[in-house]
Amino acid sequence: MKLPCKWMLVLLCAACLMSCQDASKAQPSVLVDQLGYRPSDPKLAFTKKHSEGEFRVINMRTNKTALGGEIGRIGTIDPATGDTIFTIDFSRLSTPGYYRIVLHDTTEHSDAFLIADNVYAKASLASQQSFYYQRCGIAVNNGTQWKHFACHTAPAHFFDNPAKTKDVTGGWHDAGDYNKFVPTTAVSAAFLLYLYELQPEKFSDGDLKIPESHNNIPDILDEARWGLQWLLKMQSGDGGVYHKASIKKWTGEHLPQEESDTQYIFDVSSTATGDFAAVTALGARLFNRWDKAFAETLLRASIRAWDFLQKHESIVPPGGFKNPAGVEGGEYGDVQDSDERLWASVELYRTTGNSAYHEYFLSNYKMLGGVNYTVSWQHVQNFAYYSYLNVPVDIHNYEAHSFIVASLTRYCDALLERIQDNGYRCVLSPDEYYWGSNSVIMGHAFDLINAYETTKLRRYLDGALDQLHYILGRNTFDISFVTGVGSNPVMHPYHQFSMLSGTDAPVPGMLVAGCNKFSRLRGKIISEYPGQCYEDNAKNYFVNEPAINYTAPLAFVSGYCALMADKDVAKH
Repeated sequence: MKLPCKWMLVLLCAACLMSCQDASKAQPSVLVDQLGYRPSDPKLAFTKKHSEGEFRVINMRTNKTALGGEIGRIGTIDPATGDTIFTIDFSRLSTPGYYRIVLHDTTEHSDAFLIADNVYAKASLASQQSFYYQRCGIAVNNGTQWKHFACHTAPAHFFDNPAKTKDVTGGWHDAGDYNKFVPTTAVSAAFLLYLYELQPEKFSDGDLKIPESHNNIPDILDEARWGLQWLLKMQSGDGGVYHKASIKKWTGEHLPQEESDTQYIFDVSSTATGDFAAVTALGARLFNRWDKAFAETLLRASIRAWDFLQKHESIVPPGGFKNPAGVEGGEYGDVQDSDERLWASVELYRTTGNSAYHEYFLSNYKMLGGVNYTVSWQHVQNFAYYSYLNVPVDIHNYEAHSFIVASLTRYCDALLERIQDNGYRCVLSPDEYYWGSNSVIMGHAFDLINAYETTKLRRYLDGALDQLHYILGRNTFDISFVTGVGSNPVMHPYHQFSMLSGTDAPVPGMLVAGCNKFSRLRGKIISEYPGQCYEDNAKNYFVNEPAINYTAPLAFVSGYCALMADKDVAKH
């Protein structure tokens, strides 16, 4: 990403200062976004300890008070955590710099934070680069401490015919383990591609320090290509797409190159095929400028996948993909494929202009009810809806466009009500603190950004920023849920490569799962409050495992906020 040199220097200085803070320190009295805030954005911090009195915002470079004010006198009781929270509003401070909030005339304070136009650049770059460290099939070594030898280089065996093999090397390790899944890979690549498509002029070649850097193609596209190339290998001869490549069951922790279990290829599924058709059509559209041959390969594969879906009108296999007997671990089964088909139809229409794809979309878009749940590997209809909003006005359907806008704004207005009612301005309802809740938070931020892009109403952007603030430290734990980002980031994710590589910190840029009220590590419940059900414990995969489909929406949201200049933000 293109960043002014002076701000890169500021960010490096900030990162150095943050890294020098004592990791064993007591929790600060004031909870802030540990990266900071953009100059013209609302700036809220929270305290759980003080219901009255004054606060001061101290400039860390001059040690002078930049702003003073009163702590909010009326506390908000947060039903998700049980905390009583008091608000510190310092929105009037817009001067770029490095600051800390101090309470009263005491030594109680917040972590240091930055006010800068591109304050989220660190989170954006780290989350994008984390995909390189998830790469499978090659040696990972870009000069940092996180490196491993080439892994999973042998052909995989078909589960239903082990004598038959296929080269499905490459792709990204899905999470803390080393399996690979089409649904999560497709969704993750899509987030990267949509981020690029929104602001293509702001991405550069050489951003991410990956092997493809300096090949005259923006690095974000190169990283997405790594996922797309693996997806191409997962297509069968009839156009269908195999659901996953994985071992049968987990047999212990080890480094990637030490995997001794056989990798298997599992059945074709129509959900995987629909995801594949959509993301390869999207990729074809964006790569056409940079690599026409690759774009043509993607488009041919997408059309073949679509033809498979047209020949199989019911879900494949019947009832959706299920792990065969004796197979454990990730299944990513889905009993409905209509959302994947809808997404594929939009991307193929936008890429080819073929009216047959448009007719399919127009015949089916209302069946899914509009925007009613955020994007996940299981629910991709919002990708279809939001992509359709970018169909040029002269070739879109007015009724369909209006239906999507109405459902999007209605849904996001309900999200804003949730944010207002939650003490930490977190969008989750109490029943959404389940496995991967942090990805739900970022998914809702994605929804809110699309509402802002559609309406230019500032309230939606502010709601999305609130979710980024929560993820980056403005939460009950005073923790950044993103490895390597912030003054108190997650240090012990369930990530085998990080756990066993002998490094002093985990791979940076990964978003961990977050609070999970169903967590039962050794049968123990962490808390009676769903928003307290988290611990930074390398063994608690219920709450502390990262995954590519968690990090991908973070990459979109942080990238969007990092790249959008403050002067470009609508003020109404």
